[in-house]
Amino acid sequence: MSRKKLFIENFLAYGLINIMNKIVPLLMLPIVTRMLPNTSDFGRFDLFNMIINFGSSFAVLGVYDAIFREYFERDDLQYKMKVTSTGMQIVLLSSFVVMLILIIFNKAFSQIFLGDTNSTFIIVTAAIGVFLSANRNIISAPTRMQNRRTIYVVSGLSNSIAYYGLAILLVYIGLGYQGLIYGNLIASLGILLFFWILNKKEFHFKLYDKEIAKTLLKIGLPLLPVFIIYWAFNSTDKIMITHMLDVAQVGIYSIGARVASISQFIYQAFAGGWQYFAFTTMRDDDQVQLTSKIFEYLGIISFLAFIILIPFNQWIFNLLFTGDYTKGAEVFPYLFLSPLLLMLVQTAGNQFLVIKKSYWSPICLSVGVVVNIIMNFFMIRAYGIIGCSLSTLTGYAVSVLMVVIVTSKMKLLKLSNAFKIISILMVGVVLCLFFKLHLILCVLVCVCVLAIALGYWRDVKKVLVNLKRKK
Repeated sequence: MSRKKLFIENFLAYGLINIMNKIVPLLMLPIVTRMLPNTSDFGRFDLFNMIINFGSSFAVLGVYDAIFREYFERDDLQYKMKVTSTGMQIVLLSSFVVMLILIIFNKAFSQIFLGDTNSTFIIVTAAIGVFLSANRNIISAPTRMQNRRTIYVVSGLSNSIAYYGLAILLVYIGLGYQGLIYGNLIASLGILLFFWILNKKEFHFKLYDKEIAKTLLKIGLPLLPVFIIYWAFNSTDKIMITHMLDVAQVGIYSIGARVASISQFIYQAFAGGWQYFAFTTMRDDDQVQLTSKIFEYLGIISFLAFIILIPFNQWIFNLLFTGDYTKGAEVFPYLFLSPLLLMLVQTAGNQFLVIKKSYWSPICLSVGVVVNIIMNFFMIRAYGIIGCSLSTLTGYAVSVLMVVIVTSKMKLLKLSNAFKIISILMVGVVLCLFFKLHLILCVLVCVCVLAIALGYWRDVKKVLVNLKRKK
């Protein structure tokens, strides 16, 4: 199979399930918000999800990515089973410990995450969610690593539909936002059991290997700060809004973020297929050139998607929502672009994994998250939730810049001058949008589109020629 076909198939197939898992919640969002007219309730549910993501970062310990890396190190089936079995036992123990810590210190975590000590229900249920989520990721890993795409797509879509169907029913009978939480836990347990039945032959407690455990932790632990930083990008803004504003504003911000997650149709498709592609081509002679091209193409796709959606910002929210939820349009553009920049970080940052120097990823990302947090202190006070969203986008942009600088100096990434110019133009587009400089914004958008056309017309021409040949 050609590398191009391999990348596209994994991009579409594994990405499809991630996209479907985003489409279903997006379609359900107008229904859920009408059933929960108080934005504070939706804010609490989103904070519940935030805590699960926080705990899962610690519970998984970077072992999921390490399993992927080590699984393809040898073609020995026995070795592969030792890798999966060892990884499973590490995460089983660590996730249990994290769950206990959250439950035991539930009041302290309630104060930190929700600004009061009366929300222990959210902390305790999130602790259970952490345990289920962390172990589900590991148990489902063989399905991904063995490239069983159909199973992954169908199971994920079924789980997403079942979750929202159950959650909406529970909200309807009067459980409020707690119904969303119960639905989440039940669906997580269901998908965990499904993958255990499917993949249990890949896991054996007797195959635990200390040396493999050391290798997995050596690769995975340096990635732990990366996942915490990812969480910080997505979550510290909500915590700061909770403390500096209120939970109702978190609800509005979260709705904006949820709708902005349509950009994750691109990101999730990429993330779903990228790992398998990246590690199976990591020994190719032109690996650097290949990764650089993919980085640029994904960047251009991201920029164009952002530009296209700008005019439809408020219209989308007026169409989908009522009441205060329509204010989510203010943060939508910046949160739309943020996950796409994360996609670029992961594309270039994967080079650190290839050369087994994963510690560079947290170093680069930490700069971005520090910028994000510092900006939040000033921007939330000055501009409210819209300032917070720009801070998040800026943090991601700084992280991309840092990763590009480091990988370029290591000669692991080579970007064209055209892409660099287009990136600078996009900075101007974002700033003009934020400060409502509409005339300059229109000019910059036109220049940016023209630069993309001039810089990449040869690549587009090649694609069109290939399509004609296939016909």
